[in-house]
Amino acid sequence: MRKLIRIIKNYIKKVIFKLLPIKKIIFFESVPNVSDNSKAVFDEMVKMGLNKKYKMVWRVDGEYIPKTIIKNVEYINCKTKSGARKLKYYSLVSKCLISCNSTIGTMKKGQYSIFLSHGTNLKRTRDYYTIPNNIDNFVVSGEGVKQMMSYQLKYDVNKMVALGFPRNDVLTQPAKPIKHLFNVDYDKVIVWYPTYRQHRNGSTTGVENPLPTIHNQETAIKLNSHAKKSNILIVLKPHFVQDVSYVKDLNLSNIIFINDEFFVKNEISSYEFIASCDALITDYSSIYYDYTLCDKPIGVIWEDINEYRNKPGLIDEFDDWMIGAEKLYTIDDFCDFIDRVKRGQDLLRNERNKIRDIACVSVKGDNSKRVVDFILDKIE
Repeated sequence: MRKLIRIIKNYIKKVIFKLLPIKKIIFFESVPNVSDNSKAVFDEMVKMGLNKKYKMVWRVDGEYIPKTIIKNVEYINCKTKSGARKLKYYSLVSKCLISCNSTIGTMKKGQYSIFLSHGTNLKRTRDYYTIPNNIDNFVVSGEGVKQMMSYQLKYDVNKMVALGFPRNDVLTQPAKPIKHLFNVDYDKVIVWYPTYRQHRNGSTTGVENPLPTIHNQETAIKLNSHAKKSNILIVLKPHFVQDVSYVKDLNLSNIIFINDEFFVKNEISSYEFIASCDALITDYSSIYYDYTLCDKPIGVIWEDINEYRNKPGLIDEFDDWMIGAEKLYTIDDFCDFIDRVKRGQDLLRNERNKIRDIACVSVKGDNSKRVVDFILDKIE
């Protein structure tokens, strides 16, 4: 009897949902905060005055609700029951659904949904991550990655649009001053974004060490000493699930740890920050493609490439894409890279620019406008 009642209630809800009229509302998602590609599109829309024409609704965690008041913009806490109910309602009546982290597909006729993505694949995701069919369009960074992304995400290549990532516009803009953000005197700064390897809960990839290269305090001290000698600052942003206390607790002079709170506190976006650094160190992260727009050296940690190929796995074309980055197998390779950055040497600029031209649709910083124009063409 209870099962029958539940079925009847769900049926009534579906009927009511279908009867709700579509309204001039644009729904945004970039959980947990207001950031990434969705934020760049939102900023462009507000700049164009579209918030006067459309109500704009953001799904956010309560602790990340912006304090700035913008006309006709509402931020809704998805962590509360009342917030969850409101978000459910707005997802059913919004004309346009824009997401970049958690996919938000259309619920009924008259809606339009676009997924802005949060990066171009280097890791293999085909076996565990797909894009639902009720996403009308999927934005990719460039024409040259459409087929690969379609395969990895099991998503119709004809619904993918090469418009460029809106968040990447800042990567082609003049650098912002960042020296005042640190209590260290330095000549140049290298930003280090390692990808996920371990989890605090015990789950792992095929890699043993939480951080590459600096596996213990001894290697961390060695790298710090070389950076200090070269007057280079290394700003390390580990993946948020990693336990890196074994290095962080050393309070090293020239290896500084940051997290997402750093950007909020200093009123600078992650990509504004990395664009203002002199070089990037990463490994199997999609930030590699994005940073090619900065026209600055990229080093990639290569010590655990074989383990990572086995678990979680890398895209088939991985080695072809990575020709624009210097491969760093050991801590000595890392130190040599530091020295080249200090001297202003850029060994792989030509190769890196070839990747940029294939993977990125534009170097003009006009992705946000291109995406907004595309969306407006769909909903107006």
